[in-house]
Amino acid sequence: MQLHTNTHNMRTQTNFFAKARTTATFALLLSLVVSGFAQDVYKTQKASVSIKGTSTMHDWEMKSEAFSCQSSFTLDNNKVSGVKSLSLSIPVQTLKSGKGAMDKNAYSALKAESHKQISYTISSTKLVSDKLICTGNLTIAGVTKPMDVETICSVNADNTIACKTIKSFKMSEFKVEPPSFMFGSVTTGDEITLEFNLTFKKI
Repeated sequence: MQLHTNTHNMRTQTNFFAKARTTATFALLLSLVVSGFAQDVYKTQKASVSIKGTSTMHDWEMKSEAFSCQSSFTLDNNKVSGVKSLSLSIPVQTLKSGKGAMDKNAYSALKAESHKQISYTISSTKLVSDKLICTGNLTIAGVTKPMDVETICSVNADNTIACKTIKSFKMSEFKVEPPSFMFGSVTTGDEITLEFNLTFKKI
């Protein structure tokens, strides 16, 4: 009877230590995964956007630096492997071309009085080669459309993250009528190119 009890106790102790080793191994693997794929929150240190287009007279461009955004990046061995979240909004009337008449007509076409922001929110990303394919929603003039964009992100020597995105699409997709100037004698093309240059710093 005593021998049976001792054998049972030894088996119990063996099972306990086996479970303890398994738990410790799992915790070690989890810590390695977390350290290898860190997620940190960043805020823009510098931000600029430009909208470029054509017209029957000459090409045109509007720029803004009067906005900021916050993002959560996934880093793998000091390289950006994903964007967990990102949302940005650009006040329409901060976009400037340097020509007052053009700005006024552009704000009217973008319905700036009732829809004061151009916004983009990322819902998911995937890494393809050295580019992030970002899936999200772009809102212009109160109209929201799904929009995939290619983004190149790199980690700088000071640990800031630089991201560049260029995307072309048609204004008519967002029910925006291309603005005209000089009593309609100069008209703009339907296609525009949106370019973002963002530098993020960890907060």
